[in-house]
Amino acid sequence: MTAPILEADNIVRHFPAGASTVHAVNGVSLSLKAGEVLAVVGESGCGKSTLGRILVALDRPTKGAVRMNGADLSALTGAALRKSRAGFQMIFQDPGTSLNPRWTVGQSLREPLENFTIGTRRDRAERVRDLLKRVGLRPEFAERYPHELSGGQKQRVAIARALAGSPRLLVADEPVSALDVSVRAQVINLLSDLIASGDLALVFISHDIGVVAHISTRIAVMYLGRIVEIGPTADVLHAPRHPYTRGLLDAVPVPDPEQRRTRTPLTGDPPSPIDLPAGCAFVARCPHAIDACRASVPELRAVSPARSVACIRSEEISTDEL
Repeated sequence: MTAPILEADNIVRHFPAGASTVHAVNGVSLSLKAGEVLAVVGESGCGKSTLGRILVALDRPTKGAVRMNGADLSALTGAALRKSRAGFQMIFQDPGTSLNPRWTVGQSLREPLENFTIGTRRDRAERVRDLLKRVGLRPEFAERYPHELSGGQKQRVAIARALAGSPRLLVADEPVSALDVSVRAQVINLLSDLIASGDLALVFISHDIGVVAHISTRIAVMYLGRIVEIGPTADVLHAPRHPYTRGLLDAVPVPDPEQRRTRTPLTGDPPSPIDLPAGCAFVARCPHAIDACRASVPELRAVSPARSVACIRSEEISTDEL
């Protein structure tokens, strides 16, 4: 059985806010193997980006552990942590701000090779050409500056830079939300091809269900810092077991103006991450809430071998009712 590349065990991240505390991530556990794409979806402010930064050690958890190929990242510091970063990289939302405007594309791609002491100068020049080819850009792009590139080309360069150290894990935080629709498809197809061609795994953070349906193998639905449902993409999208997942799907626009919508999107706003409600955090917005939902926080529990849901009524409410 293939060992996971990534394991997150009960990740908690709290931020001080004066005399209060922001509960950004509240006990998230997940694992990811090579060739998998785990999509993390949810409304803005649910903790997706904070979780992504923790997974690549750009932030440290308040509690819990992240293991990469079995090694605990929280135990690494200084040179050991810098060396390990070749194995996991992040792709940010806006490529225009993640690339140095004073550097050519070639300089941006050589920089991680130099940081990780990969190859000789001649080797690095060849590696830059290979990276550009891998993301569908011609060798002459190495001499261009970011302002000379389109949004899609900038994001391809950002992906190439992330691949420079031959990582096992990529975390992409809304990597196509700032791009035109036609360019989104190109970048999504590029990421899909990269995952299919090697032993790479991808955590894809997004709020776009349509994009997630195309690229992911599994989906983790987050609400107020917790995973409320996780499972294979087709199962989660076609037969959601949590009312919040159903609400997210109901909010997806229908492209056919003649098609009558029969579902009801979510209403209201999520509770404050500073003042968490008692019991289930979704209770105030849930049409199926009962008194027991306010008594305790529901645990994420298996409802099938590959599916887990944090809802005490998930087995008694049919997917048609949801």
